[in-house]
Amino acid sequence: MLGSLSVVILAVALLSFGHRRIRSYLRYFQQEEYSSTRFLAWLSQRRAFDTRGTAVMALLAILSVLLPGPWLVPLWSASAAALLLAVVFVVEDDPLTAGKLKLNMTQRASKIALVAEALYAALVLAPLLLINWCCGAPAHAMAYLALCGMVIAQAPPLLLLVANKLLWPAERALQESYYADAKRVLRKVAPFTIGITGSYGKTGAKAALGELLTQCLGPTFWPRKSINTVMGITRAIREQMRPFHRYAVIEMGAYSIGSIARLCDFTPPRAALVTAVGVMHLERFGSAENIYRAKSELALALPTDGILVCNGDSPNARRMAAEHPSGTTILYGLDRGRGHLDCFASDLSFSDRGTSFTLTWRGERHPAFTPLLGRPAVLNALGAFAMACALGAEPAYAVACLANLRPVDNRLVLDRQPGVSFLRDAYNSNPVGFEAALEVLKGLPARRRIVITPGMVELGEQQGPENRRLASLCAGVADLVLVVGRTNREALLAGLADAQFPGERIIAVQSRDEAFSALKDRQLEGDLVLLENDLGDLLEGTVRF
Repeated sequence: MLGSLSVVILAVALLSFGHRRIRSYLRYFQQEEYSSTRFLAWLSQRRAFDTRGTAVMALLAILSVLLPGPWLVPLWSASAAALLLAVVFVVEDDPLTAGKLKLNMTQRASKIALVAEALYAALVLAPLLLINWCCGAPAHAMAYLALCGMVIAQAPPLLLLVANKLLWPAERALQESYYADAKRVLRKVAPFTIGITGSYGKTGAKAALGELLTQCLGPTFWPRKSINTVMGITRAIREQMRPFHRYAVIEMGAYSIGSIARLCDFTPPRAALVTAVGVMHLERFGSAENIYRAKSELALALPTDGILVCNGDSPNARRMAAEHPSGTTILYGLDRGRGHLDCFASDLSFSDRGTSFTLTWRGERHPAFTPLLGRPAVLNALGAFAMACALGAEPAYAVACLANLRPVDNRLVLDRQPGVSFLRDAYNSNPVGFEAALEVLKGLPARRRIVITPGMVELGEQQGPENRRLASLCAGVADLVLVVGRTNREALLAGLADAQFPGERIIAVQSRDEAFSALKDRQLEGDLVLLENDLGDLLEGTVRF
């Protein structure tokens, strides 16, 4: 019978390996918001299956069959396998400290990991004990165990899905209790609620409107950063909403048709701001018309005396204002060639300090300034201004308050540093924002202009053409371009070639860290670097297990 020491060695090795692997996969599962469908799609597309653990088990099976000897064979081969699995453990990154988004062991993540590890332990120990008991030949027993180990090595991502499924009833009950508590807080505070949606610009417009309403009309609640889901907003309301809040600005993200309708049921809006309706997340929705339908749910949720403020530069946002008008409907924008605008900006001028422009509101002109940079940011400021004025703010005072706005992190923020400066536009790039960032890059003083980008994603069949087009525009502005990752490399390089951009001024790298390393070796004092988009761990680089 196989020696108990060999069983213990192999069991400890496999359990330690599984502990790390489960958490490594959990980091990506968490980034996919515990969606089984999206996680499985990522697993398949990135071919993020185990190879190292499987290779160790395959080697163990070969050694057990080919090497001679009685009881020393399983002991020796089990020790070798344990050593190799330990090497894998050490070589691979710790998910708690590695990556752009590290594994956050929240209460939910901890429970999923605990259940997955219990299932994994059962998967490991059952065949070990069974084969040890049934199989008389030690070498054969170890070979059988190794074959089982090859299967077990592939199990961690699937065990996470099973654990999540088993825990979902309890998780749903917990979420429903939090949801009910947030509804209670909303009823008690009863703020005037403004919903914000759009294919892009939601977070910037939310921050601008929250600041303007606070300064012009009264205390305003708004969830910070890009919180725009039911549970994210639930948590923000429970933790941050106070009885003195008179207004609430709620960013509403759409993940499918019906998403915004559910958010409107949760936080019924009396006013709505639509920043743009474009092709961002086209892969998620399937068609531009589906995106329009999803975003229109906010306008449809308004009461008859509601306020609807739409970006008139966006054809589908303008269409929404025409097809679903509210009690008060306002259009804002920069391009008067598209039709009537109640609020618009002209004579834009960018500098290190921000953007100067002339703001026209219902026929009255006001000189204006905001520290925000780029046309999309100015559009956000215009939308916030129009909404604040529609709610009763005095226009001249609201214009003055625009000077107090601050950019949201990584949305075209100028970061002046000794030697080299950075224009950080690394959050969720889109064609309009990318083009605007290049305009600002071109307009600011610099010794050289450098672009670091992985391109844009979630544009469906337009992703390739749009990345190629924007790369051609980069060629007219940049002195050096660093292409990050493989997701859009082919399209970006083709666009640069279309514009006859010199090949010696193009650097292709695998990751953001490699891009910064390459930049450090080549940077000169006075350079201005545009960081356009950042794809995150799910899309950047190559995943190997």
